[in-house]
Amino acid sequence: MPLIAIDAMGGDQAPAAPVRGAIRALGENSELRIALVGVPDLVQGEIDSVGFNDDRLQVVPCSEWVTMEDSPVDALRNKPDSSLAVTVGLLKEGRADGIFSAGNTGAMVAACSMQLRMQEGVRRPAVALPLPRGERPVMLCDGGANVECKPIHLLQNGIMASAFLRRAYNVENPKVGLLNVGSEKDKGHTVAKEAYQLLANSGMDFAGNVEGGDIFHADVDVVVCDGFVGNIVLKSAEGFAESLFQSISNEMGSQLDDSKIDFGPVKALFQRGLQKIRSRFDYAEYGGAPLLGPRGVCTIGHGRSDERAVCNGILWTLRMIETGVQQEVIDSIQREMEMLANQRSEAESLESPRG
Repeated sequence: MPLIAIDAMGGDQAPAAPVRGAIRALGENSELRIALVGVPDLVQGEIDSVGFNDDRLQVVPCSEWVTMEDSPVDALRNKPDSSLAVTVGLLKEGRADGIFSAGNTGAMVAACSMQLRMQEGVRRPAVALPLPRGERPVMLCDGGANVECKPIHLLQNGIMASAFLRRAYNVENPKVGLLNVGSEKDKGHTVAKEAYQLLANSGMDFAGNVEGGDIFHADVDVVVCDGFVGNIVLKSAEGFAESLFQSISNEMGSQLDDSKIDFGPVKALFQRGLQKIRSRFDYAEYGGAPLLGPRGVCTIGHGRSDERAVCNGILWTLRMIETGVQQEVIDSIQREMEMLANQRSEAESLESPRG
């Protein structure tokens, strides 16, 4: 029975949301164990407040936690007994099969990178962000782990996100696009141009450059970018979606209220339809984004995660464990890096003078 360790002190609504989200996840999956890592009195108080008692839920004590304002490096150095550090430690020691935190993203990335180390062949970690689109999301990678990328890092972002889709969504051959300022192959700065060539020569199904306006409807499954751009895309999309839905709701509600005709049933139907569409764009639907690259299954939740978001994030972590995402990442990186090494070796042999 898999055990997932939860940073119970991470997030704007901690410890209430992590504790209640964990209890909700246990209710939805009987083949799951959870370890809540947090200050015992605070965590146990939340558990007692809902009257929950199940031996599949345990509390792992810590004495402190990382705030959203803490510097990632300082947090790891000065708070060795934080809920985040202890959570990652459980995974490192093999006492947990996966971890989830809705706390400080930078600290989570740093802790996983430093404590767990990277999988063999992986240069840098990357956050694979699921963005809503049709029946399954498009994966934006990187969403904030690595703000300064070299071309090889962008290549590996595509490799790891594709591996995730193959296992988690059964997408046999994900189509990969490179986020750029234009669709032509010679667009962008030097890093983008070099990354384009690496992706084009890889074993992946590379569709070329993708512009920002095409992310949500382009015929690609993975959009590759650095973490700086990816995080801006995420926050912009979230802000625009919230503003758009609020404007539509306000305007339609006002129009129906001002009418002399009784549109009560129509208004209720409209609101239900709008809520259904809105839920597709709600981060809580996915609950979290996988942190790909470190040696272990790690999921990062939104800082605003509520009970439902935490629950879904935990269940996503379980899905990654059960579908073997980690092994697929390892195999894919090894395969693509060997291909790249062979290509470079052949190029060097062609360039060397013949005797």
